[in-house]
Amino acid sequence: MHGAEAIVINCNFLSTPAVAKQRLPKAYRVEPLDSKLRKERTKLEAKIMHRAKSTGTLCPLVLNVDLDKCELIQTRLDGEKLVSYLEKNSNDADAAVLQNAGVQLAKLHLAGISHGDSTTSNFMVMGGGAVAVFDFGLSQFDASLEEQAIDLLLFSKSVSQQQFKHFTKGYGKERGKKETQKLLTQVAEIQSRARYVER
Repeated sequence: MHGAEAIVINCNFLSTPAVAKQRLPKAYRVEPLDSKLRKERTKLEAKIMHRAKSTGTLCPLVLNVDLDKCELIQTRLDGEKLVSYLEKNSNDADAAVLQNAGVQLAKLHLAGISHGDSTTSNFMVMGGGAVAVFDFGLSQFDASLEEQAIDLLLFSKSVSQQQFKHFTKGYGKERGKKETQKLLTQVAEIQSRARYVER
């Protein structure tokens, strides 16, 4: 897959099904600066994934990092993207899966990480309804209320209102009712700012 920031391809690493992600050079940036930024971003993404994995988030495992190539190799997730899963399944079937997705984002936030692109395209539904989160290309070590609320807002924009309720139910089970409510209040604040700008 060829994205704006990177090429992502399936591969095998030491006989393990894997995914290789290589950050592409940017022609509009001066080469030494471009190389430095791509190496830093690759290193940061690997550190974030390691933190997420070590604190219990279901996500790919980093297998290898090659900074000279700006390449990160990670285990391949076996499943279906949440966006596709929701298109095929009924409300009853998707409620538990959405709650599981909420749990995973809450675990990420408790680890001090904001995902940065937390839409249904970056959650994978696996066997038994387990849900993993992936693509940490825009993630940061950031536990601020604002950034974590943005993660919730991004997810809310990719699902229906009822589906978001299922998601926040799961999120709240992991994060706690008080903290979840604080974040939802911040989501509403961000939305009100956006509406003001649109006027």
